[in-house]
Amino acid sequence: MAVGGTMRIDLNAKVRTTDGHEAGKIHRVLVDPETERITGFVVSTRRLLGRDVIVGEDMFAGVSPDGETITLNLTKKELDTQPSFEEDDFVTPPAGWSGPNLGYAIPPDTFLWPADSALADTGERSRPSIKKGDAVKDRDGDFVGAIEDIRFDEKTGDVVSVTVRAGAGLERLFGGGKLAEISREDILRIAEDEVRLGIDREEINAREHETGTR
Repeated sequence: MAVGGTMRIDLNAKVRTTDGHEAGKIHRVLVDPETERITGFVVSTRRLLGRDVIVGEDMFAGVSPDGETITLNLTKKELDTQPSFEEDDFVTPPAGWSGPNLGYAIPPDTFLWPADSALADTGERSRPSIKKGDAVKDRDGDFVGAIEDIRFDEKTGDVVSVTVRAGAGLERLFGGGKLAEISREDILRIAEDEVRLGIDREEINAREHETGTR
């Protein structure tokens, strides 16, 4: 349950200051992609400070028995001196990237990398992650449907498969159903708002008949 040998820090856990102020909630986790070490946490303090701030793990003093509330070793005034979280300074790791092994699961899309890191600067590493509503095209570039759901491996955080909702008039390709599950190995690449498959639409149909999934 430890992070860096201290405590478990869950996404959306409530955060309080030492002088009793409700600071906000844990919003994102910042990671150095080269060392895969956590460098900070984003606390959504907009209601208290009017902005989101970055705090280090060493600023967490304790956690409630239920794990839902974390107390900082900072007062509200001291919290106000912490650096602001600027979204443009960070990027989302590529789909399929595994976050640090913390001993418990944090959704992969919670992690962020510095935008100026060496790995983030490479085209392969700066790909956007898959999200619901992204267009799905087959290997020939023909439209198949849209991302409906994404399954992750709870232990590694890797993408296991995506569920695709058939586009208008293409339901017949999914064995008569409107949803099809596509495994990670059949995803060729991720682009902005688009997922390109390494198979064609007829292969999706054939595989759905073989697996019996919908």
